[in-house]
Amino acid sequence: MLEDLHEIGLPLIESEFRDVGTSSGKSLSEDLIRSLAKGTVDMTDIGVKKSQVKRTRTGDSALSVEEFLALKRPKGGLTLNIDGQSVPVTNLDRIYWPEEKITKFNLLSYYIAVGKYVLPFLRERPAILQRWPRGIKAPMFFQQDLESAPDFVKTIRLQNLQGRELDYAVYTSMASLLHFVNLGTIEQHPWHSTVKKLNKPDWIALDLDPKEAPWQNVLEVALFVKKVCDELSLRAFAKTSGSSGIHIYLPLKPTNDYEKVAEFAKLLAGEVAQRTPKIATVERTIAKRKRDQVYVDWMQNARGKSLAAVFTARAKARATVSMPLTWQQIEDGVKISDFTVKNVPQLMGKNGDPWADFFNQRQTLKLG
Repeated sequence: MLEDLHEIGLPLIESEFRDVGTSSGKSLSEDLIRSLAKGTVDMTDIGVKKSQVKRTRTGDSALSVEEFLALKRPKGGLTLNIDGQSVPVTNLDRIYWPEEKITKFNLLSYYIAVGKYVLPFLRERPAILQRWPRGIKAPMFFQQDLESAPDFVKTIRLQNLQGRELDYAVYTSMASLLHFVNLGTIEQHPWHSTVKKLNKPDWIALDLDPKEAPWQNVLEVALFVKKVCDELSLRAFAKTSGSSGIHIYLPLKPTNDYEKVAEFAKLLAGEVAQRTPKIATVERTIAKRKRDQVYVDWMQNARGKSLAAVFTARAKARATVSMPLTWQQIEDGVKISDFTVKNVPQLMGKNGDPWADFFNQRQTLKLG
């Protein structure tokens, strides 16, 4: 066992853990480590067909980004030129956050300001569009099947689990992002994989969901996730969800299919819950959780599922943002309300990007 672990550069977790009834009868710790000590699995991407999206025309006369950002309380619509693409934007004075008086124009301006930070986490990924065309107080609806789009919007035709063929939007550029935002897509929800390797995610995501648990418990569980990852020599990144919890991401080389990655995420979440049972759980049923337990949700690591992207605005009170964090910020007691569309661009210019090195830290999971 030790020889196998040394060969792949993983340390042994030298604590004792009780058996929690895994299928193999071993402790989660042993399962977790052994899952990393086996060979890789390959899976060919399937289900890609020709798109049937109707292409729409865009206007010729357009404002530059500088001219757009210099506008004072614009009304109606116009065309924005960004990266050589003409992007029509409409209803710029529409209020998206009534209490904060934040408009669609303000939201578009926010995404322009953070574009260089958010695009690496969106580019070439199918988008799950959650649309609030009349703001956060009006009904939201999901759109996965595009019927029409400008030429600069890339799409991919996929077959869902029910056998239905859908034309998914694909993030590619600032123009595509701003087009989706103009449709009312306040939040950005990309797949965990790119179109080039649809069945092979390039990160693991854990959602630490407090429900009624105190915020301090969320912070402590996040730090314990890091502790377990450190013991496995795996690099982990944290961000606020922008809603109520914290998301932990592990960058991966896209070498394993979703099922294998999800199994590892399950073991990782179970390891955390087993070692911190007073404040963490993997129990899905809310009624069966203790009040102080944070739900360590590993189940979003599936083909076609998503979490809110890093830097995305959230359709929540105060226009909060899913903000990348340093581990020191978590130790210092960071709060979700610390980050909004109003202050994040300035904070990024002042403090830099804690996730700047994310894709340079891609790790290989050798899963059996």
